Amino acid sequence: MHYLAQKIARRLTANSKQVVDEDVVRYGAEVILGAALQIIVFLLVAYLCGLFLEILGILAASAILRRYSGGVHCSTYYGCTFSGLLTYLLLAYLLRYFSGEFSILYFTVTAIFCYSLVYWFAPVDNPSNRINDTVKRKRLKYKSCMVLTSILLLSFVLYGFGYYLYAFSLLLGLLWQSLTLTPGGELYIAAWDRFLQGIEKLIERRKHDAPSA
Repeated sequence: MHYLAQKIARRLTANSKQVVDEDVVRYGAEVILGAALQIIVFLLVAYLCGLFLEILGILAASAILRRYSGGVHCSTYYGCTFSGLLTYLLLAYLLRYFSGEFSILYFTVTAIFCYSLVYWFAPVDNPSNRINDTVKRKRLKYKSCMVLTSILLLSFVLYGFGYYLYAFSLLLGLLWQSLTLTPGGELYIAAWDRFLQGIEKLIERRKHDAPSA
């Protein structure tokens, strides 16, 4: 991924008529490629598990809201991919137990929880890139609320036309992304980090202790 992003950055900066920082372009390309690969992996595995439609709405709603609300990340790319994949698959599977009889309850609970959590916690910034500008923070919070409102309305419309699965998947995606803004969300990601780091250390230890041929 790093090598490919580096080649793309080198090609773009070489053909640019303006002075462009190659490292900035490389970082942007790496982020875009990484996100695209994650989405492909999520959708492919979901398709193989028979959960493609379920995960599509969850992933779309959470990703769009996350664009403005922010959120915590695992310390490694593979950690984000692995933990995200299992989490989204579990959420997609839970959708099978949603009932149209409780639609009003779902909409009400999701709206109350999401607006409350976004109001109190968004935007969640990156420790390495803090958002210290008060105006920017207010703007991101406002945009988060607008995105939240738009997706809630879309979910309501989809439900009205009988697309219950899509409607509930959007609600679940919003709810999950809002929960990741909380200290509980940070603890959840931190637990995944510790677990995966423990696996990594165990593998390294076994490699080190393995007798040489």
